[in-house]
Amino acid sequence: MAKRDYYEILGVSKDASDDEIKKAYRKLAVKYHPDKNPGNKEAEEKFKEINEAHDVLSDKQKRARYDQFGHAGVGGAAGNPFAGGNPFGNGGNFNFNGQTFNFDFGGGGFDDILSSIFGFGGGARRARRGADYQTSVVLTFEEAVFGTNKKVSTNSGEQIKVKIPAGIDDGMSIRLRGKGGPAPEGGSEPGDLFVKIRVKPHKHLTREGAIILSEEHIDMVDAALGCEIDVETVDGKVTMKVPAGTQSGTPFKLSGHGVPFRADGDRGPHIVTIVVDTPRNLSRKQKELLEEFKNNKKRGFWG
Repeated sequence: MAKRDYYEILGVSKDASDDEIKKAYRKLAVKYHPDKNPGNKEAEEKFKEINEAHDVLSDKQKRARYDQFGHAGVGGAAGNPFAGGNPFGNGGNFNFNGQTFNFDFGGGGFDDILSSIFGFGGGARRARRGADYQTSVVLTFEEAVFGTNKKVSTNSGEQIKVKIPAGIDDGMSIRLRGKGGPAPEGGSEPGDLFVKIRVKPHKHLTREGAIILSEEHIDMVDAALGCEIDVETVDGKVTMKVPAGTQSGTPFKLSGHGVPFRADGDRGPHIVTIVVDTPRNLSRKQKELLEEFKNNKKRGFWG
């Protein structure tokens, strides 16, 4: 189902001030807060929707991206790594407290799900399984975007090769069935191995779901006259045109240079925010030129 417009959710106009947005959010948050609507699923969903809208519209950069690109500029469908299909291959995936569990139901069923998440259910069956192990693997920003293969160590000391899927994010876990502790005496199967993902920060790039974000600094002359700049992306340098008259804080979208978010390889955008630098330590000649520009503008020679 298509996402609703964030301004519509909060009941404000697109030119609403920060105070108007805050006031509208507080009013709706009080009305639909779960504590005031216990057991009301509709109110719970509205409360989540209100908070999502406020999170975007109360942040200047996110709001600017939303105004220009819609939901695709702040996540939207592209921001959901599970949208349009499972990027981790076959089997169902469930995200719980930042961890992704793979349930293929190959040897378990619902009791296995309960015991994997909450630690209860199927007690007799769990007693016959080996212990679950946990390890971790550190990825570069690019490895998390494109996927890779890594060797990880288990508690028993033997190393195994793990396929890291494209688009995985920091804090997720991959469940490897049967790769944990050996089955106990009289037991039927070994435990599972959970591989916790840690992603190193990038020097210039950050990530929001399937969107990659960066800033590019230009001087005010290039902003006024327009220019072309080379933008660092995960795919290498990409030339981007900055039109004349660009203001500081303006976002630009490089489609298809973000994070894969579907099994077919579709990728989110890379959004570049332009920062216009104000010059310092001007020479006398430069100051004179700027004074001339300012005077001409006052006389109406410039728009």
